[in-house]
Amino acid sequence: MNQHDDEIRRLLNEAVGDVEPHEGITTIKSKTKEKKMSARRPVLFGAGGAAIATAAVIGVIAWSGGFGGDDKKDDANPAGSPTDDTSQSTSEDPSPTEAETSDTTSETDEPVESSAVAVYYVGDAGRGPVLYREFQSLSGSDKLTPALEAAVVGTPNDPDYRSAWPDGTAVNSAEATSDLITVDLGGVPADLASGVTAREAKMALQQLVYTAQAANGEGRVPVQITLGGSPSDTILGVPTAEPLNAGKATKTLSLMSISSPSEGATVSGSFTATGVNNGFEAWVGYQILKDGEEVASGFGTAEGWMDEKLFPWEVEIDVSDLEPGEYVLRFHNDDPSGGAEGSGPDEDTRTIVVE
Repeated sequence: MNQHDDEIRRLLNEAVGDVEPHEGITTIKSKTKEKKMSARRPVLFGAGGAAIATAAVIGVIAWSGGFGGDDKKDDANPAGSPTDDTSQSTSEDPSPTEAETSDTTSETDEPVESSAVAVYYVGDAGRGPVLYREFQSLSGSDKLTPALEAAVVGTPNDPDYRSAWPDGTAVNSAEATSDLITVDLGGVPADLASGVTAREAKMALQQLVYTAQAANGEGRVPVQITLGGSPSDTILGVPTAEPLNAGKATKTLSLMSISSPSEGATVSGSFTATGVNNGFEAWVGYQILKDGEEVASGFGTAEGWMDEKLFPWEVEIDVSDLEPGEYVLRFHNDDPSGGAEGSGPDEDTRTIVVE
């Protein structure tokens, strides 16, 4: 496992160290389920993808916009909400730590800050579009505008993720005070855009809210979104006259998310995978897939379940018996109905390269 993933894991653990595990978790069943590779990832990345993904965590890693724990300040209570089911969230993210920085040399020999910031993208789950978090390396002291640009017009490292914003959308400006983040957009219609579903439109707004709050690093500060410098009653058909809150974690975020390894990471021997989850009995399962077929599997336990937040997990994975090459690592939570009810388990995947 590369040192950048180790650094992410260390900082994730520090950030959620004060999270209390859910009491009375039922003893986890020793079970794995043999499944074909999910259609979410139609292609595998080569070794070049590992270099690209690793670049996303070059520099010192900062915990910004994680999933479990308490904010450093009370949630704001703006009058507006982007959806009926994305009301104010109370504890899905911990307090972001103050960004540590590393000095690199610019053309003018001035120190340049570089750190990893959480950027949120849309991905598909059984229950429809949800948000996934991806760490991206950003330089400079201002992380807010670059992070929002990455969310709206950037290309995620994971091919399963995407921006829900229509082509032509631009981030004109972004600024933050102690009690409000203001983001001005251009090139986006006030009404629902062609080809964008109502659910995707809601997720687009939440992309901005979650990413802005993560980059700002000051807890759940509400986000006011404007068009061309002026307030707008709606954006993509979603009410935006009032500042927006982050949606509830269990309604807005994928209930399974991998933090490390990063997309395309090179691994060998044994490595530790980390992430967050909210699933039945806190069970966390994984598969390693080759050409869509399972070649290894196992499970672990998250630190809790049921509450309105996601809980950290760590799982040790042994790949020493696997032939060198590209594989897909799939993490998923449990579906106690066996597919008979609901939308099935949430999942997240990464391409890994076994040495």
